[in-house]
Amino acid sequence: MTLAHWSLLLGALLSAGGIFILTARTPATRLTRGFARHVWTGRLLATAAWIWAGWATYTMPLDMLTPIRPWLPLLALTAIPLSWYWMADLLSCRALGGLLVLFPCPLLQAARSEPSPWRLVLVSLTYLGIIAGMWLLLYPYQLRRWLAWSAAQPGRMLATGATGAALGACLLVLGLSVFQ
Repeated sequence: MTLAHWSLLLGALLSAGGIFILTARTPATRLTRGFARHVWTGRLLATAAWIWAGWATYTMPLDMLTPIRPWLPLLALTAIPLSWYWMADLLSCRALGGLLVLFPCPLLQAARSEPSPWRLVLVSLTYLGIIAGMWLLLYPYQLRRWLAWSAAQPGRMLATGATGAALGACLLVLGLSVFQ
């Protein structure tokens, strides 16, 4: 994927989330409050994170992984139900943190070949995503607290939605005009 594709994908996701929060406040508030402890959301995100982590580890060109490389798919598939069982509490927050740590690798590889200085917008967001992902892996309850805090008042939800929609619109503009 090129940097334009990444910009359009992230812009569409952020814009859609922001517009959903702005237009459907009641369901968005209910989903926000329930995200941290929703069982199937956590399981789905954890499954995606473990499969992605297994694939990333399998394709790493490291010689020290050669002895265990044939076992990596089985280890990743074994880790999925174990994480469902052992990390059931706040699994959605942990899995989101795992995905935030994993997604930057292909995005940063695409940013290397982009000559525009505007690529630093996506690179900066990527590093913020890495930091946020590590934070969520270590302290998943912080996301639960932040979600509860933002859902406590309608003005906070509106600010969150407006910020997401504006950031998504900026990324869409960059993807459509600058990164072509």
